[in-house]
Amino acid sequence: MKKKILYLFSDTGGGHRAAANSLISAVKRLKGDEFEQEAIDFFASGSSFLNLLARSYAPMIKYAPWMWRLLWFGVNNKVSLFLMENISSMFILGKMVSIFKEKAPDVIVSVHPLVNHLSIRAIKKTGRRIPFVTVGMDPVDLHKSWVSPETDVMVVATEEARNICIKEGLSPDKIKVLGIPIDPRFSDANDKDAAKAREGLKKGALTVLIMGGGEGAGNIYDIVNELNRSSLEMQLIVICGRNESLRKKIQDTKLRFPSKIYGFTNDVPLIMDASDIIITKGGPGAVFEALAKELPMIITSWLPGQEEGNIKFVLDHRIGRVEKDPRSIVEAIKDILNDKDIIRNIRNVKKPHAVFDIANLILDQIK
Repeated sequence: MKKKILYLFSDTGGGHRAAANSLISAVKRLKGDEFEQEAIDFFASGSSFLNLLARSYAPMIKYAPWMWRLLWFGVNNKVSLFLMENISSMFILGKMVSIFKEKAPDVIVSVHPLVNHLSIRAIKKTGRRIPFVTVGMDPVDLHKSWVSPETDVMVVATEEARNICIKEGLSPDKIKVLGIPIDPRFSDANDKDAAKAREGLKKGALTVLIMGGGEGAGNIYDIVNELNRSSLEMQLIVICGRNESLRKKIQDTKLRFPSKIYGFTNDVPLIMDASDIIITKGGPGAVFEALAKELPMIITSWLPGQEEGNIKFVLDHRIGRVEKDPRSIVEAIKDILNDKDIIRNIRNVKKPHAVFDIANLILDQIK
């Protein structure tokens, strides 16, 4: 019988599901179909009420980011977390015990901060010894909810996150600084000129990529307009995600340079291969994907609280620029082009093989 790996996530943003899928892909690359793997949405599987609350994340960060900021900081303390965990347990703990008994995994991997403490309690109630691995997806400002002293292994992306774990009482020997899991395709080496040719763009020409996640968030259209008004010699790729109105608006704009406009696509690693600079939001996935592909980045938006540490990380390590005003984008690009150290800085901090390192760590927990 195959050994089984169970991944726990919640669809509060697409990054957690993507992390689970990335680890599944990495294990398959390493071991083929030797292991059975399954990812479940913790709240959707366990409680319709908690799932409803989880689904409020997307509209909150879109329409009321100030509310998200209050919530993020409001529960970033032990008292609030204790109350939240115990209230949540009334809705979901029994269901999770049943799920763990039914699935009978040989190791459980969490890629979401709100499932760790409850999962460990549920594991104890099964009466089985199931190794529990936590993969922290906040690279720098690790929220306290990620850290459970009873986890078997805690994977973090940076030394800053490691220090938070130690401060929160986690034994240093349980902490592994490996990076965050991104699609294994970001670790694949590809020829940049060949990638540009595949996109129908000129070889050797400066290629700027603009993207805003699955929803095409950020001032993408305004940024495109600023580039179009500039005299910068370049070509452009824009990924609009599911934002069809944005895609149509840009396609209807008369651009002075060669361009390729995408809606939602699963080919981001290949598109990054064709790019020289990326303009994006400050999510952990976007930052570490750009690093893996050695792309200097310009960060234009970020979530309050949760992603503010990512911005400091970009600036402290001099791997990109931060510009909220679309009118400053052209100068930021010129600044990056004149920065002779930026690619060296990126190579010093990138962890393109993190997903394989984490996958191997997970496999090591299986007896």
